[in-house]
This record gives sequence, structure tokens and C-alpha cells, in this order.
Amino acid sequence: MGELLVVLVGNLLTMIDMTELFGGRRRRSRAAALARGARVEIPCVLRFEELTAGRERRGRLAVGDGPVRWLPVGGEPAEFDPGELTMQAVDRQAVTFHAAGGRTELRLHPDEAPLVLRALAS
Repeated sequence: MGELLVVLVGNLLTMIDMTELFGGRRRRSRAAALARGARVEIPCVLRFEELTAGRERRGRLAVGDGPVRWLPVGGEPAEFDPGELTMQAVDRQAVTFHAAGGRTELRLHPDEAPLVLRALAS
């Protein structure tokens, strides 16, 4: 009986997506803070000729009060204005936007895409 319980618990643990479980809480917290008017940092991957030399880099987009800023890991913050973004691909983990004929690419979680798009539009 004990072995069956261990196997059952082990199988259940493999079905739980821990990233979504804890990441969803952080995303909801960021959305609530932005709704209150706070400035929040949204994790993303960016490829932008002027800011990342055409390479993909992880970082955060600071949205809220003021202009949208790119905050690269270990780099200098810079204002981010890609122009018109076109959605290219969507899956459970990421939504990809392109701008400037594909030279700019922005990937972020689908739950946070509306927050970033609203900030870039204003």
C-alpha cells in the first residue's frame, strides 16, 4: 500500500507545472500593481538592433508611469520604442511580436502581453 501511494504521489507531482503555478501568482501581482498605478518590470526576451546589437537577450520591460524602458540583465537601462508590433506566434509559454520588418523581436508571457501593448500604445 505504501509503495502504491509513493508511485501515485510521484505521478501527480510530474503533472504539476510548478513554473505556471508560481509564475501565475507573480504575473497576477504585477498586473494588480500596474492597475494601482505602480511601475512594474515584466520579464521578456528582446532582439532589437539598437539595444541588443541584433542578439536575443533576457531582461525586463519597465512599464507604468513614464516611457517603457528596457532593463537588460547586467546592462544599462534604455528607452524602448519599437514602433508598430505584429503578433507572429503564440503558445502556452510565450507570445512573439515582430516590428521593423522582423529586425525587432519581443517575446513575453501571453498573460502579460496586453500590459506591455497598452504601455507601448500610450
